[in-house]
Amino acid sequence: MSKRQSNSTMQSEIFIVLMIVMVLLFIITSFYISKLKEHEQPPLIVLDEAHGYSFSSSSAILSREFTTQLEEEVINDIKEYSKQYKCDTVEIYGYTDGQPFTSNTIYNSQSFDRSIHRCLVEDSCDIDSIRTSSNLELGMKRAVSVVQFLQPILVNSYSPIKRILPYSGGALIDAKGKIAKIEDRVGDRYRRRIEIRLSRSHDLH
Repeated sequence: MSKRQSNSTMQSEIFIVLMIVMVLLFIITSFYISKLKEHEQPPLIVLDEAHGYSFSSSSAILSREFTTQLEEEVINDIKEYSKQYKCDTVEIYGYTDGQPFTSNTIYNSQSFDRSIHRCLVEDSCDIDSIRTSSNLELGMKRAVSVVQFLQPILVNSYSPIKRILPYSGGALIDAKGKIAKIEDRVGDRYRRRIEIRLSRSHDLH
């Protein structure tokens, strides 16, 4: 073998070794990043009135525009984040503005709990027929309405998502995550919102 051929063979071998090392580094780095994401917090998904996610006054009915945006954008984001960050739980938070309830009607507050529970465990319920007496209850109604829409789409035997849970912040938390002034209605289009958080059930134990 000539010296030129020998050098060419050596260069080829070095190139192959370098390629193998690069592939191994890529695999190790990808695995490491994947493991890191299992402990990171997924991005918060905010659906506020300023971006078309609106409810009629005191209502929890999802508009056609609202459901279309859920189908075309939000559901894909939830699926992608659940896989990337190894999340099995979706938390839906309902928030309202500071508009106070003016009704003085007194009724058994336990009826709200029972009605909301029925909407969560039964296949069908008239969410808008449930009476509310506070922004906390209205926030919960709206969160449950979103849960009802997402549940049959996201929770199935092929999905990593195992549960979707409703919560309410009412008028207590502003769009920046701070305690709101109840009487302050500035920025209502951002304050009236649904927030979607992904979490891992094993982190709760």
